[in-house]
Amino acid sequence: MNEKFYQLSPEKQERMINAAYKVFSQSNYKKASMSEIAMEGGISKSLLFHYFTNKKALYLYLWNNAIELTRNSTREYQVLDTDDFFEMLRRSLLAKCALMRKCPHIYAFTLKAYYEQQPDIKEVIQKSFADVSRISESRVFDTMNTAAFREDIDLKLMYSEIFYAVDGYMLKKYRNGVIVPDEIEREITDLIGLWRRIYTGRENESLWNINK
Repeated sequence: MNEKFYQLSPEKQERMINAAYKVFSQSNYKKASMSEIAMEGGISKSLLFHYFTNKKALYLYLWNNAIELTRNSTREYQVLDTDDFFEMLRRSLLAKCALMRKCPHIYAFTLKAYYEQQPDIKEVIQKSFADVSRISESRVFDTMNTAAFREDIDLKLMYSEIFYAVDGYMLKKYRNGVIVPDEIEREITDLIGLWRRIYTGRENESLWNINK
């Protein structure tokens, strides 16, 4: 990527990046075109290539940018500043929904990227996702209070079950074309409350008021 991209105003950078997220979230890597991204972003195709040497460079930038934005939002919402696993889930949900409001197509892009079949893209994305997931899981388990759970619970299995449930939920939303942050916030908050009751035996507490 040409470093001159970072010399653009934040507004121009955001417009260009959001345009790319939108186009790549609606088509697979092979079918998405730089011409369409340039048109959506209100710039010329040649200028887009000036900032990003080719489509692969842009695509991988978008993936890494999504990771960085998610990390920033996670820090902002202090996701790991509690040892309550379900409060971590709630804060993580709020962080992701806030990010989706700012970048409406970012989550759809990451879902599309995860299932991308273009060989050279797939290899990079899958490795990156595995690395990020491993680090994230490790931090969660290092932080959370395991004594809060029922003694018969396999925590690793619980973590995987919740991860795949949320992943399946978001995939369904994406395929139905209804990724609406407010709706997702309400529905997954209800799921978090259900998981809390199942895995700890405790009822929801005041922390479930998402307006706090």
